[in-house]
Amino acid sequence: MVKKIFIILFYLLVNVSFYAQNRNIVLHGKVSDINNKPISGASIIVDEYLLSVTDDKGSFNGKIASGSYTVTIVCFGYETKVVDIEISNNKECNFELTPKTHELSTVEVKGKSKHQQLRESAYSVNALSVKSRTNDLNNLNTMVGRSSGIRVREKGGVGSDFELSINGLSGNAIRYFVNGIPLAYLGSEVNLSNLPINLVDRIEIYKGFVPSELGADALGGAINIITNINIKDYIDTSYGIGSFSTHKADFRAQYTERKTGIVIRPSFGINYSKNNYKMKDIQVKEKFIDEDGIERSRFKTTDAKRFHDDYLSLIGHLEVGVINKKWADSFFFSTSYSAINKELQTGAIQNIVYGKAEKENRSFGISANYIKNDLLIKNLSTNIFVSHTWDHSIVIDTAYQKYWWDGSFDNRIDSKMNEIMRSGKSKKHYKRPTTIGRASINYRLSNNQSFNLNYTLDRTGNKRYDEIDMDFKPSNDVVTKHVFGLSYSLNLFDNKLTNILFLKDYINNLRIGQQDLSHITGSKDIPNSSTNYNIGYGIASRYRFNSNFAIKASYEHAIRLPIARELLGNGTTVYPNLTLKPESSNNVNIGMFGEIDCNNKHHLYYEVGSFMRTVKDYIRYKPSPVEDRLGQYENLNNATVKGIEGELRYSYSSLFQAIVNCTYLEEKNKNKYLENGKPSATYNDQIPNTPWLYSNVELNVKKQNLFGAKDNQIKLAYYFQYVHWYYYTWKSAGGGDAKSRIPTQNISDLSLTYSLKNEKYNISLECTNIFDRLTYDNLKLQKPGRAFFCKMRFFFN
Repeated sequence: MVKKIFIILFYLLVNVSFYAQNRNIVLHGKVSDINNKPISGASIIVDEYLLSVTDDKGSFNGKIASGSYTVTIVCFGYETKVVDIEISNNKECNFELTPKTHELSTVEVKGKSKHQQLRESAYSVNALSVKSRTNDLNNLNTMVGRSSGIRVREKGGVGSDFELSINGLSGNAIRYFVNGIPLAYLGSEVNLSNLPINLVDRIEIYKGFVPSELGADALGGAINIITNINIKDYIDTSYGIGSFSTHKADFRAQYTERKTGIVIRPSFGINYSKNNYKMKDIQVKEKFIDEDGIERSRFKTTDAKRFHDDYLSLIGHLEVGVINKKWADSFFFSTSYSAINKELQTGAIQNIVYGKAEKENRSFGISANYIKNDLLIKNLSTNIFVSHTWDHSIVIDTAYQKYWWDGSFDNRIDSKMNEIMRSGKSKKHYKRPTTIGRASINYRLSNNQSFNLNYTLDRTGNKRYDEIDMDFKPSNDVVTKHVFGLSYSLNLFDNKLTNILFLKDYINNLRIGQQDLSHITGSKDIPNSSTNYNIGYGIASRYRFNSNFAIKASYEHAIRLPIARELLGNGTTVYPNLTLKPESSNNVNIGMFGEIDCNNKHHLYYEVGSFMRTVKDYIRYKPSPVEDRLGQYENLNNATVKGIEGELRYSYSSLFQAIVNCTYLEEKNKNKYLENGKPSATYNDQIPNTPWLYSNVELNVKKQNLFGAKDNQIKLAYYFQYVHWYYYTWKSAGGGDAKSRIPTQNISDLSLTYSLKNEKYNISLECTNIFDRLTYDNLKLQKPGRAFFCKMRFFFN
C-alpha cells in the first residue's frame, strides 16, 4: 500500500517543478539516512509544491522567494519528515530520514501536475498526459481525438491523411509544435500519427487564443507536443502487433557520460501496416456471359479488401548536448531522419480507386537549441533554436490501368491516362528544403509580471520537376514567414487574477516560379514576388474565486498565412492555388471550471466553455468540378463558428475514473452573394463535411498489487465515441436527402493493460470498434472495422 501511494505521489509531484522557476534565493543541501548515506530520489516539497529531487549524491537545490515555509521530505522506504524554515538569503539545509518500520494507512501531499495547472490557466486549453498512457497508447491521434472540443478525421487506416479540428476550425488552421518549435523541422510527413509515443510527455492543445511564445500564425488553435525529459538515464522500448498486418515499434533512451556530462538521447519509431481492411457495400465490376453468349460487364455491390494501401514510416532522432552548465541550462545539437513510403488507394473520394500510384518521402534535418536562465542579468531567460531540413517527396503515377475495389481492371487500357492526374506517365519530384529559426526572450520584472519577446522564421522552398514527363516545366517557389510576438503577463490579488496580453506581426513573402496550369493555379494573376503584412492581438484573463469555482475569458484577432500545401499543392490530389489570401478571425472564448474533493477519495473536476469565431477569407478544400479525384483550396469570404463544450472528470481514489465530454458547434457560410453578384444558395448553411455534435466517454478501473503480489497493476478501460450525422455536401445544394449525409456513428473501444515491477514490464491488449460498426470520416471515406492490437513495453531506469 505504501509503495503504491509513493509511486503515485512521485509521478504527481515531479510534474510541478515549475514552482522553482523565477525565484531569487537558493535553498540547497543533502538528504541522508541515519548512517549518513546519501538518499537519491527524495522529493523536497516546499509548502505544496515540488522544489527539487535529490540526485545520486543526495544533493538538491532550488530557487524560492524569501519567507517562512513548511518543508516536507518524501522518499519511498523512509518516514516522511516535515520541518519549518525561515529564509531570507541563500541557505543550506541538510535532512536525515529514518527508515520506515511500518506501513502508513495513508499519506497525502497536495500538488497539481503540469497539465492540470495548464488547464486552470487563462488559456482555453486541453492538456493531456501522454506519459500516463504510454503503456497502452498506440497512436497520439487517438488520444487527442478523445479530448474535449477536438475531432481527428482520418481518411483511412494507419498512415492515412487526417484533419484535426479544434472547436470547428480544422486542417491547416491548426499549427503543430514540438517544445514550441514548428513540427515541420522533423520533416513534412512527420505528424501525430507516426511520432514515437515514448518521445512524448504531454500534449498541450490551445483553442482560439495561442500564446505568442509559440510564434504561430494559427487561426483555430495550436498543438504543442512536450517531449519526455528524465533526470536519470533510462531505456524505454515497445513493440506492438495488430490487425491488418500492423506493426509498431518505438525506442527512446538517455545516457549521460559522467566525466564530461554529455547527454545522449536517441529515439526511433517504425510503423507498418498493409491496411487491408474490408470495404463494405462498395461497387466492383464483374464480367458475365449474356444469353447470346456475349461477354459483358456489370457492377455489383459487395465487400472487398483494400489491396493497395501499404504504409511504412521510419523516424529517427538523436540529441547530443549538455545540461546544467554555468553557460547553459541546456544546449543540444540534434539530427533527424524520416522515410515514408505510402501506396495510394483512393483519390479525394471513395469511388476513385488506385492500384499502382505511390508516394515516397525522405527528409534529413539538423538543428541546435540553446536555453539559459538568468542570461547576463537576473530573471532574463532565452531559448534559441535553428534548424534546416532537406525534404524530398516523389509521386509515382505511371500505371495506365483502371482499377475497381476487387483489385482487377477491365479490358480497356488507357493509352494516355495515368491514375491520379489522368494524363501521361509521371514521376514528379518535390524538393522542399525548410529553414526554421526561433528566438524567445523572457524577462520577469517581478513575481507577478513578465514580458516575452518571440520571433519565428519559417522558410519553405518548392523545387518541382518530373523525370518522365518531359513536357512538365520545372519551377522553384519559395514561401517565407516571419512572425514577431510580444506578450505581457500580470498576476494580481495573490495570483487569483491572471492577465495575458499580446501583439503579433505576421509577414508573408511568396516567390513564384511555376507558370503551368495558370487557369487553375492563378499564377498569371499575381506578381512573381509579393509580401503581405498583418497584425494580430489578444488578451486572456482568469479569476479564481476558490478551488471550487473560477472563470476565464479570452479574445484574439488571429491571422493564418496559407501554408505550402495550400498554395503549392501536394503533388497528388491537390492543385496549387497561388491567389490564396491569409485568413483572419476574431476568436472569443468564455469558460468556467472548478474542482470538488470529498473525503480525500471522491474528486470531481468540471469545465464548461463557449466559443465564437468570425472568419474572413476562410480557406477550405473544394473538389474540382471537372475531375472529382482532384481538388484545390479556396477562400470562402465569410464564415462563423460558434458553440459550447464541456467536460466532467470524476475519480474515486486511485481505483476508478470517468471522463465525459461533449461539443456542439455551428459553422456556417455567411456569404450572401457570389462573386458574380447573384444570391448565394448556400447562405447560412452549415459548412459541409464537418461534424457539429460529438461526445466522448472514458471509463477506467485500475487495481494495484493484484492477488497480493507487490508492484503490479492492472487497468481496464472502455472508450465510447458518438458523432451525430452531418451533411456531406451543402444542405441547400444537395436537397438534404439521405445520400448527402454522413450517418450517425457510435464506436466502442476496450483495452486491458497489465504492468509488473513498477511498470518496468507492461503488456496491453486493445480492441477498437468492438461491434464492427460501419464508420465514415473525412469526405465519407470508410474507416477500418473491428481491429485488435497487442503492445509490449519495457522501461528500465
